[in-house]
Amino acid sequence: MQYTEGQLGRVFVVRIDDGEDMLVSLRQFISDKGVKAGSVVFLGALKEGRMVTGPEEPVIPPVPHFVMFEGGWEVFGVGTIYPGEDGPEIHYHASVGRAGHALTGCLREKAVTYLIVEAVIYEITGLSARREFDEKTRLHLPVLGGQDKPDHGAPEGAGEKEGPVAGGETDEEEHEIPEGLADMIRDLTRRPPM
Repeated sequence: MQYTEGQLGRVFVVRIDDGEDMLVSLRQFISDKGVKAGSVVFLGALKEGRMVTGPEEPVIPPVPHFVMFEGGWEVFGVGTIYPGEDGPEIHYHASVGRAGHALTGCLREKAVTYLIVEAVIYEITGLSARREFDEKTRLHLPVLGGQDKPDHGAPEGAGEKEGPVAGGETDEEEHEIPEGLADMIRDLTRRPPM
């Protein structure tokens, strides 16, 4: 485990309008305002987007399972902000829902607003934190506190242990899921039938 302590700085309320890419807009705003570390919470709707809904297999390093969605989905989520090599690194997780279907995962690459997204950005000052590439997991992970690098050779329970969160996945194979539910999941993830 790692930790760092800071203080609440500025608080921004941001409105992102129809057709704007939420990820691009928030990154630009955070960069323009010089927010080095913090968190963002958001709610509204997205007309299309791309998210990682877990790994293809629960191995390290993970191969992300991408899902695209379109057509106007309600959204709420959170993100963390840390300094990275090329400016602020923002890691978003969200749930989107439409007509009784829901997806939860890591928003990546595209999140086009439908109508409006409202976001509140909380700046945190005084943190010793950054996001950097981790060779073992092949992910950009937060490094918190005074350590230079996470020690993956340390005994179990020491150093950074962050990795992908399974998000409620089970060991069940897809063929064990009732057929109607399996069809619905394939439709949502655009996965070809087995």
